[in-house]
Amino acid sequence: MGYLMEGMPSWVNTVIAVGGVLGTIVTAVATFFLWRVTKTLAHETTRMAEAAAQPHVVVTLTPNRWSMRHFDIHIDNTGNATAYDISIAFDPPLENGEARGDRVEIPFQKISVLKPGQGMVSYLSEFGKLKGKTYEVDISWKRDASSQQRQKNSYTLSMLDHEGVSRLGDEPLVEIAKHIKKIEENWSPVAKGQKRTKVDVFSGFDRLHERREANRMRRRWQREQEDHSSKNAQSDTPNSQQ
Repeated sequence: MGYLMEGMPSWVNTVIAVGGVLGTIVTAVATFFLWRVTKTLAHETTRMAEAAAQPHVVVTLTPNRWSMRHFDIHIDNTGNATAYDISIAFDPPLENGEARGDRVEIPFQKISVLKPGQGMVSYLSEFGKLKGKTYEVDISWKRDASSQQRQKNSYTLSMLDHEGVSRLGDEPLVEIAKHIKKIEENWSPVAKGQKRTKVDVFSGFDRLHERREANRMRRRWQREQEDHSSKNAQSDTPNSQQ
């Protein structure tokens, strides 16, 4: 083999050497790009995993289930991680309804913790105080209670979405609650002794009388059957004698 290499022209040896160098360079470049792709893939996988395990807090104003003219404020953590130290701000600021009064603070301005899927709700005001308004909502929270870094969610909440909305009937649970309340109101005077009720009682004497009537009807039916059988027998006797 060494003799063959020595017998080859010099340019052949040069080509072989250059080919080896080029192969080494190509292998090095391919290894470098493979390392870059692997690193990028690992980074994106980590980023997607972190994004999937993030809190996401939203605040909405929705009609109360008992009355569409009154609105509740809802705060929900729709994400997949717990949110800590939650702060909520509305611009323009929210106003309490007549039932709450001006001295009561707006609910849910500060919340310590919300678990994934957890929500809170409170009555806020009549629709008249919200009608036609558009709010800029700013919500911030911490993903880690010990961290100083805060995450933020900002959006526009328009109450024009609720204008012209109507509802036919009530929710089934509301209907059930109303019927139970009505039964309670009707029965309350009776329970307090303020009203008497007329009750038909079926006593042991009534049951005995019912059994006697049933036995009497059964005996009557048996006698009728016996009379009918005897009449048929009498009508058949002359024919048999002839």
